Amino acid sequence: MKKLLFSCLLASSSVLVFGQSIITDNFEAATLGNLGTDITGTTPGQGGWYTTAGTTAANSAVSNFQVQNNNAAHGKVLSILGSAGVAGTKQINQNSKLTSLWATRTPGNNILQYEFDVFSGTTSTSQNTARVYLWDGSAANKCLIGFSLNMATKQHTLISYIDPAEVNPTETGEVGNWGFTFNAALSANTWYKVGIAWDSVTGEIAYKIINEATGSIVIDESYLGAAASADPNLANVQVLAVPNTTVTSNPAAANILFDNIKLQARNTIDLLAVNDAVTEKAAIAVYPNPFTDVLKISDVKGVKSISVNDISGREVKSLAPSAELNLSSLKQGLYIVNLKMEDGSVKSVKAIKK
Repeated sequence: MKKLLFSCLLASSSVLVFGQSIITDNFEAATLGNLGTDITGTTPGQGGWYTTAGTTAANSAVSNFQVQNNNAAHGKVLSILGSAGVAGTKQINQNSKLTSLWATRTPGNNILQYEFDVFSGTTSTSQNTARVYLWDGSAANKCLIGFSLNMATKQHTLISYIDPAEVNPTETGEVGNWGFTFNAALSANTWYKVGIAWDSVTGEIAYKIINEATGSIVIDESYLGAAASADPNLANVQVLAVPNTTVTSNPAAANILFDNIKLQARNTIDLLAVNDAVTEKAAIAVYPNPFTDVLKISDVKGVKSISVNDISGREVKSLAPSAELNLSSLKQGLYIVNLKMEDGSVKSVKAIKK
């Protein structure tokens, strides 16, 4: 069971994968130096990026956003210098690009998938946080999916508009923008690949982090978010001055590095080019997905037994092989249907009960 700290902040499987690029930048085509041309977010700079720096930050300047050389593996990267005080946000975005491309996307590409690399940095006293967000376009100001890294503690946070009980069944808070901070900190001075995704039809969100040096998966989780059918309008990368309102001092600014930023509209979630361990893309499928009470299985030949697990890994149902599963007793949420085959193998498929 994952240990989480809570702070109130602001799928079906498919054999063929289609994706449309919305934003992609590895900064190799950029010239070393300033990424932007101003800090008001009104004039595009290199790569079409708009740069904004809060005027309340003592060290706000165009030079806060630098394209610089890194190592052999990354080449050119983006460095964002945070605020040296307790106020002032620095961010980059591509303004209306997401809105226009999302509205004209290929039918079926209902998933927004955001992938990027982030450098965890040195051990620091800086209270800056590195954040990447997907927002909706309504007055509700929903965070569809987001990531945050605290530069002092190296703890990472999943941010989403969600019923918090989806992540922690004991949480009784209302649906809203929640942050789930995982106690296991990332290592210092390490590049990490991060993937976050949001399904506009089912509301499913996914969160994945890979240690680039070791290839090990830090986290790979899926939850049922509460922002299905939202209209996304903004994707941004930012460095926030402090992680929350309880911080009264921030002794230093942090230089936070980003690389290989990629935002796509897709027809299936497949974060970081590694198939989700529980997404079966073979012949067996479950449907309808999402389902109400009965879940059907396309082929039960060779299936010995069936079990259903909740998102914490706890088995909630055990059934004999059948083409139709009565799951009316389960509450709404995301489940893993495990098909134990006669040959000893296990096929696992995601299913969402609505």
